[in-house]
Amino acid sequence: IADVAHELRTPLAGITGYVEAMLDGVITPEPEALLRLHREAARLQRLVTDLQELSRVEAGQVPLHPRRVEVREVVEAAAVRLRAQFDEKGIDLQIDTAPGLPPVLADPDRIAQVLTNLLGNALQYTPRGGRVEVYVKPLDGAVAIAVRDTGIGIPPEHLPYVFDRFYRVDRSRARASGGSGIGLTIVRHLVEAHGGSVRAESPGPGKGSTFTVTLPAAS
Repeated sequence: IADVAHELRTPLAGITGYVEAMLDGVITPEPEALLRLHREAARLQRLVTDLQELSRVEAGQVPLHPRRVEVREVVEAAAVRLRAQFDEKGIDLQIDTAPGLPPVLADPDRIAQVLTNLLGNALQYTPRGGRVEVYVKPLDGAVAIAVRDTGIGIPPEHLPYVFDRFYRVDRSRARASGGSGIGLTIVRHLVEAHGGSVRAESPGPGKGSTFTVTLPAAS
């Protein structure tokens, strides 16, 4: 409850401050001020949506509709959806899929959600001019999807906790960029609901990180 209150307080304080300033006549409701209000409200809406999704996945209430899925197709579709954002930030996005990948038994929409979260995370924490690579390969009766970036990296003492709800390596940096500390928790629950696993690796600060999802191959 304290975590939720803390996360809701910041955007609410921003909205309240702007409205009070308008009521006091300190600022006028011009387009720029209204845009700031809209951004804070949108940030609050994203957080509420994330909290709803987190509540559902932790309670095991997310319906899955598994079928035989070609992972390569899901990965490429996720990359297409985010390609424009990568191009806008000047980050090179590369996809490398091994030949002869076995299909997995999974809900393609939920796996797409996992990949979108991981790619969005890499995009957020990789500076302009960096690179994000997605590798897909078979691995002992499973398929491994690795998202590797050249971003800010993760100190080793933080690695065991990055999938915990509301946990953020750099609170000020994540808050400024709109991170809620929920996305990776949702990723872990969705992957585990498919009988898979996810892990985070990093050589350290400034050296990038790799998030690897492993899903069992369809029998």
